[in-house]
Amino acid sequence: MTTAEKRRAEILKQLNNTGGSISGTKLAEQYDVSRQIIVRDISILKADGHPIVSTSRGYVLRPAERTGKPFKRTIACQHNFEHMAEELQIILDNGAMIDNVSIDHPVYGEMTGELMIATNEEMTMFLTQMHKEKSRMLANLTDNIHLHRISADTKKILDNAVRDLIEHGYIIQD
Repeated sequence: MTTAEKRRAEILKQLNNTGGSISGTKLAEQYDVSRQIIVRDISILKADGHPIVSTSRGYVLRPAERTGKPFKRTIACQHNFEHMAEELQIILDNGAMIDNVSIDHPVYGEMTGELMIATNEEMTMFLTQMHKEKSRMLANLTDNIHLHRISADTKKILDNAVRDLIEHGYIIQD
């Protein structure tokens, strides 16, 4: 087994044993390799069929049964960067989780970013990272139109989140 194969096996073991995410930077430091080597390792592991999700907080191993919560809904939204925090907060305040964000790009097709934001702390970390990296919303590519898959423990939680998002003008309606 090569050094790279051993490192990938160890990364996979770590992802299996952790309850949260592991940042690429942390893995690079741990294995004394570049961040790009870790990106390559993760890509190879994904290509080998391992359900690794890249989130804003790092890498997470997500078996299908552990992804999000049991009730799911996809919502179409539109807003600018300044309203992102409020939109996410409304979803969390209702007890729902923001699984992902996606856009329908005219050239690339569907583009999705896994968020897996379930707590205010995770949202704060995501927003801090967005500001730190001077990142823009994925929705900037589509006139701020984007989809979120949200999930919750009950249908009522989803209904309440959607109701509040409509009241604040974030949901696209006919």
